[in-house]
Amino acid sequence: MKIIVARYNENIDWTQQLPNVIIYNKGVRLTRKNINEIMMKNVGREGHTYHKYIYDNYDKLDDYTIFLQGNPFDHSPNLITNLVKYLNNKSLDINFEYISERIITCNLTGDELHQEIPLIAVYEKVFGEKKTELPIVFGGGAQFIVSRKQILKRPKEFYLRIVKLLENDVCPIEGFCIERFQKLIFS
Repeated sequence: MKIIVARYNENIDWTQQLPNVIIYNKGVRLTRKNINEIMMKNVGREGHTYHKYIYDNYDKLDDYTIFLQGNPFDHSPNLITNLVKYLNNKSLDINFEYISERIITCNLTGDELHQEIPLIAVYEKVFGEKKTELPIVFGGGAQFIVSRKQILKRPKEFYLRIVKLLENDVCPIEGFCIERFQKLIFS
């Protein structure tokens, strides 16, 4: 099991208590030794980081991957305790679960938190189909665990399409849409 952390300039000392962590760093290089750090251009929010990792490692994914933000505690105050149930479970059998403790519902037609985001247009770009009505349940902060089996249900190029959608801006509006689509992406 790998833990992928999308970092900008957050303090990630909390990751020291976890195994198999890779820090995808879009901010200032870390000075701590013995850390698996990969520097990236600061674009696309956490969604870019997650899907770039999947695209780059598509043929060598672990059985499970956990995706987290650099400061996961805003959306998951009990993160470390909650991670233990995944890390210590030798017979884990799930496809996808949000680790975010703040679960939100919305619809393609609107989102109370960010009414200006173009959910319908981005859905069409990502999934290649038109929909105007679709209930969505998502974990705030886009923190989740997903199985290799679930990731591989979509072709590698699908993930590249998401990377390309997010790579042209530090904080693209599409990033907020991808946050809402994570469960749909892995179903």
